[in-house]
Amino acid sequence: MRIRNIWIITLVVLGIIGLVIVEGFVNPKIEAKQARYEEEQQNPLTHDFAALTKYRSPYMGDNSNLSYLNQALPLRERLNGYQLYPETFTIQVNYSLDTREMDAEELERILVYNAVANFVMIDNLEQIVYQFENTSHTLRRESAQQWTGTELKELQNPELWNSTVREKLVEPGQVKEAFSQIVAN
Repeated sequence: MRIRNIWIITLVVLGIIGLVIVEGFVNPKIEAKQARYEEEQQNPLTHDFAALTKYRSPYMGDNSNLSYLNQALPLRERLNGYQLYPETFTIQVNYSLDTREMDAEELERILVYNAVANFVMIDNLEQIVYQFENTSHTLRRESAQQWTGTELKELQNPELWNSTVREKLVEPGQVKEAFSQIVAN
């Protein structure tokens, strides 16, 4: 009976030590890493574009796919619904945000990044209307393709995406130029 009790006590102690290690060290590291990743997803310059490939679709009519795609892009925490206009191959993405609450350059960077990502991942999408509380912006596929200087389907490759899109959105002057070229209004 004595050896059995020693084994039970040893196993309980090992279990407690294991629990302390997992809950005290391993899980906090995992949670910190996840929080860092989530923070990076809010910035077009650090966003994980490769994670969007699962939302690739030839048609804009797949509303759930469109929703998941835009929920994986920067500014997702302010999303407030979508409206599809299939006759013109247009989507309207609604945000519960007054644009005066954000830095104009950062907003323009996000809109260009998000629009081009939508055009790259959805083949027949022709334009996106970003509707805010105080304004709206319409971005067109043709203008995005001219700005990138390449067929948008080719940008599904993350390395090509980085060199063609992300690197052109670093400097404030580049952001202004991109936004003015792609926005229709």
